[in-house]
Amino acid sequence: MTMTRTHFRHGLALACALLLAACASKEPAPPAQPEPQPPPAPLQEATPQRRAELHTELAAGYYERGQMDIALKELNEAARLDPNNAKAYNIYGLVYTVLGENAKAEQNFRHALTLAPQDSEARQNWGWYLCTHERVKESIPEFEQAVANPLYKTPDIPLINAGRCSAMIGDARAAEGYFQRALAVSPNSEAAAYGLALLAYKAGRYDDARRWMKGIRQTSLRPEALYLGLCVEQKLGDRQAESSYSAQLRNRFPDSAESRTLATGPCE
Repeated sequence: MTMTRTHFRHGLALACALLLAACASKEPAPPAQPEPQPPPAPLQEATPQRRAELHTELAAGYYERGQMDIALKELNEAARLDPNNAKAYNIYGLVYTVLGENAKAEQNFRHALTLAPQDSEARQNWGWYLCTHERVKESIPEFEQAVANPLYKTPDIPLINAGRCSAMIGDARAAEGYFQRALAVSPNSEAAAYGLALLAYKAGRYDDARRWMKGIRQTSLRPEALYLGLCVEQKLGDRQAESSYSAQLRNRFPDSAESRTLATGPCE
């Protein structure tokens, strides 16, 4: 039987309708599921030694801000977590020194050095404690040991302190040598240059004192350095330079003892 065009069109329409119905009856495929991942590894708790280090760092910060009570609390926790933490005992020594508890300060400095004999920071602090507690001659070897450590990052500090302490006992030659060594490792050290200028001034070598003061004239943040510069120029008779130092001292440190001294007359 021959299919007419009408029959063909009806058949085609029926086929399409059935096809669409079949397509509509199919549910969409679910999205692809990601591959299951292994659970994350549990976070490891910091070791007691690491936690002790953190408490020691906090204690050092509180010490720098003058909050000794909180510093001691942090140090107590550090020592509890790690009784062999030499840095904690070094900070203990500094805190007790400020508090005037000298027996505890000495005990802790010594304990720090027993645990870490090569710790230059503790060695330097112990040396400064000795120097400022009328045991200057004992302090010098401590500074030398601190400097002997090639890994110490700031050897200029114990060298400057060795210079200051040598000057305290009248050993100007040794003091000058230490200040010179400090400048060799830290050429921009204001403290070392000031130490050399002061030694030269006291020895009456005013030109040398002026030379050492030249590098710190504009940058000094210390009133004693500006006052020394003023006195050097006064001895050399340079009134303009003297007035410049005087103006800086009055403007930058109006409440300092050095500013008040300006009214008392010429330098000694």
